[in-house]
Amino acid sequence: MFINKLISGSIIAYACVASVCVNASAQHQKKISITFDDVPIHAEFILPAQSVKDINHKLLQTLKKYNIKATGFVNEGHLKNDPQLLQSLLSDWHEHGHDLGNHTFSHMSYHKTDLNTYLADIQKGAITTQRVLGKQKQKFFRPPYLHAGDTPEAQHMLDKGLKESGLRLVPVTMENADYVFDAPYAAKLQHKQLSAATSYKQYLEFTEHRLDFYENASAKMFDQPVPHILMLHVNQLNADHLDSILHSLQSRGYHFQSLENTLEHPIYSQPTQAFKFGIHWLFRWDKSKENKVNWAKEPEPSAEAFAEHQQALTTLNNGKL
Repeated sequence: MFINKLISGSIIAYACVASVCVNASAQHQKKISITFDDVPIHAEFILPAQSVKDINHKLLQTLKKYNIKATGFVNEGHLKNDPQLLQSLLSDWHEHGHDLGNHTFSHMSYHKTDLNTYLADIQKGAITTQRVLGKQKQKFFRPPYLHAGDTPEAQHMLDKGLKESGLRLVPVTMENADYVFDAPYAAKLQHKQLSAATSYKQYLEFTEHRLDFYENASAKMFDQPVPHILMLHVNQLNADHLDSILHSLQSRGYHFQSLENTLEHPIYSQPTQAFKFGIHWLFRWDKSKENKVNWAKEPEPSAEAFAEHQQALTTLNNGKL
């Protein structure tokens, strides 16, 4: 009897120790939430309706493959001339289980408009989305250009206005300047140029450099891994290559989780300084506190990449394809 109790007690003790180990391990897992700005389409140039449908479909299928529930921040104004397509695409995101947040109606900068006009644009940008969500309320907001207030007062007033609207401002801790690479990629695809593969390779290489930098920066800033929020845009480039990005994140040991779970981490309740430019929150937290990271070494797209982006936009918007 004594031996049986001893064995039983040992098993329970071992299970408890194992449970603690598992819980402790879970706390130190690398976690990330995937978010998309400019749902249902990043509108630097006009695409045919079928292309917009294909881009959204491909993104949703890739997210399904990885069992990811993402959050998409909606600009309803980008498809204001096709309300049926807008509602159909937003319904697709919702039916796949993804959250739909607010990104204003017209993608305006808070730093270039007054608060009341800005809040009105946010409300205008929720009409179709709320129709799609039904009884579910929008919870999240991301400011275009990451302009969240260029003075402490402006920052405070925006937070207050969002809170009154039932919205929470969602930070970004990782981003890869995908918009810079998308226009040249789209232009080359439509010209049926094989060199589009070069743009793809350049984009993924740059993404890897950015991920390396953000991981090293986080390690310097925090004692243990903090859950990240990755910002991407709804465009052709990501529709074609999201799989590669998500596979890379998995290979780095990241576990995908909902935005709601990520925002429960205490780091996302920390205040930051106001900045006149749009920048991710790793920079904001570091500059507001100990300044442990040399941000001058953060990888940036080359001057050639920016020039190619501008040239491609001119070509696409002039309809020279």
